Amino acid sequence: MPKFTYKTETIPVSMDFIERLMPSANGAYVKVYLTALALGAVSGEMSTAQMAGKLNLLESDVVNALEYWDKQGALKYSNGCVIFGNADAAEIKTADTVKKDMEEIRTAMTENPELADLCTLSQEILGKTLRNKDIETLYWFYDELGLSPEVITMLLEYCVSKDKRNMNYIEKVAISWHENGIVTIDAADRFINNEKEKNGYFHSLRKLFGIDNRSLSKTEENYLKEWRDDFCMDENMVGLAYEYCIMQTSKLSFPYMNSIIKRWHELGIHTVADAERDHEDFKTKNKQNNLEVYNDDDFNYAELEKIMQDRG
Repeated sequence: MPKFTYKTETIPVSMDFIERLMPSANGAYVKVYLTALALGAVSGEMSTAQMAGKLNLLESDVVNALEYWDKQGALKYSNGCVIFGNADAAEIKTADTVKKDMEEIRTAMTENPELADLCTLSQEILGKTLRNKDIETLYWFYDELGLSPEVITMLLEYCVSKDKRNMNYIEKVAISWHENGIVTIDAADRFINNEKEKNGYFHSLRKLFGIDNRSLSKTEENYLKEWRDDFCMDENMVGLAYEYCIMQTSKLSFPYMNSIIKRWHELGIHTVADAERDHEDFKTKNKQNNLEVYNDDDFNYAELEKIMQDRG
């Protein structure tokens, strides 16, 4: 009889990571994930700067990678800590805590044919045969979270559109919908349409910025969300801010673009024509103060911010 031994210097990598997550990921991000996983296996510690040095990457690449894997659900990255496994156990309740057994669920399906139809439709949407655990989780969405079969169907279609078929991921989205009051068909429809518009906005600007080999960092995402949701700036306005940014700095700078867009918002400027007029007026006024805002390579960002605040 063979003897099996597990050596601590090896680490297990999930099939889900290899088959679903790894193929579409940036190679540098995979390096960061595997290094983090190795550290997690021994409860090790290493700063993002140290990891960057070890992997011959920029520290920003390491941070972006951890944020990327957090969004993919491969790990939990928060407050400088990286957690693998049941990362969210202490933060969200799960279906396992209150799930009904299959006998109760079968009885409920007999009494409500819509639930039986939900299981059949769910298999078609997910493209796989549901296990008992999957069915228990779907029923938990209905019984505990108050989502109707129609809303659950929309939830599954939304997750599949993001290429997410893992039930643990779908469960997190269901809990998020419940917590945010997305429990009706109309609310789900509004949320999904808004997400489509947001993704289109993000995709358009990523293409403009030449960011096509990585995901946006959390900080970059926050800038785009603020420009779209708080400042109500469309892609054309952000594109103009990007043009002015390149003219001044010769590189992509989110903080610099934000200073321009924030100023437009505060002045109530939301069209390209008005922004271009403001641009010319701004240059003229600042030339009188011996400050070449858009043409001086040694331009001081802090000084621009001070001028903006003084004139606000």
